[in-house]
Amino acid sequence: MQIKTGSNESQMIQTNLQTQEKGAVEDGCKAAKQQKKTVIFAGDLSLHKDPITIRRREAQRQAMKFVQNAWDTDRKTDQSIAEYDGLAEEQKKEILVNRDRILECRERKENLREGYGVEKDSQEQKDLELLERRHYPGNREFADLDFTEEERKRLKELEGGPLTEYQQKCLEIDGEEQIFRIRAGKAESAIKSYYGAIRSIKRERLKHHEMEDAQNNAEKVMEQAGKDIQGMLMDEAKDHVDESYEETREEEEEKAEEKEAEEEKIELRKEQKELMEARIDEAREESHEAEEAQRAQEKNAREEAAFLKDMSEAGMNVAGAGDSVKAEIKDILQKLKLIEADIKGIEVDEEI
Repeated sequence: MQIKTGSNESQMIQTNLQTQEKGAVEDGCKAAKQQKKTVIFAGDLSLHKDPITIRRREAQRQAMKFVQNAWDTDRKTDQSIAEYDGLAEEQKKEILVNRDRILECRERKENLREGYGVEKDSQEQKDLELLERRHYPGNREFADLDFTEEERKRLKELEGGPLTEYQQKCLEIDGEEQIFRIRAGKAESAIKSYYGAIRSIKRERLKHHEMEDAQNNAEKVMEQAGKDIQGMLMDEAKDHVDESYEETREEEEEKAEEKEAEEEKIELRKEQKELMEARIDEAREESHEAEEAQRAQEKNAREEAAFLKDMSEAGMNVAGAGDSVKAEIKDILQKLKLIEADIKGIEVDEEI
């Protein structure tokens, strides 16, 4: 038996199929989206944001400042040492120049002695040397305290009397030599001062260790910066984790809502299916009852046709009679059939 459902049921079935297909497509898209979200790229982590870069550059500048200051101090120290050393070298040159002039003076006096024909062991030469020791003690190896009593008497005699031309010129040259000697002495004193300053600077450098201290300070600054940056990265990672957790929580809530909606859809589809099955069962029942009624109607029609035939054979025309009349006639016929059966039964009994 073929069951025919109405247009409403067909439309409902089609709608359910479309809903299921749409739900499957949405589920596939959400799954793909979820899978995409689960992939985390290192580039998405803001590892090089401005605060970190600024902190690193600030530490580098501070460290470079320590080193630069120490370098500047050290360079100034080297410059000072170089300057003092340069000045000392100039004074050394000054000493050499003055010593050359002193030698020239001595050569000039030697030339005068030879020119005037003065012997080295003559009284004139001895008197000159005694006067040189008296007037220019720095020109000789002996001081005033080295004079003997005899030499002192002779000096008094010489100071009161005239000098020879040779002696006078030599004493003038001795005056020039004294100037050169004083200049050389000043240069030697300056050299000692410059070298003393250099030694003091070097001693101070050994005490302070500017470059080493600067290097240590720079390392401390960079180490602290590294710790700060590490803390910043940890905070940033924590924020990223919190953000990811919040996103995960929202996604889970969204999933729960979607699951609830999906369960509602499933329940709705279940109810629709039960309704559809109930309607199908109802349609089947109605179809079965219709068939039963049709069979009863066909039976009644056959019985009525047989009744009309019997009436016609009996000479009665009841085609236009009402239903109540027909029913009475049928009842009479039934009774007659029973009587006939009873009669047949009697006949059988008589035969027996």
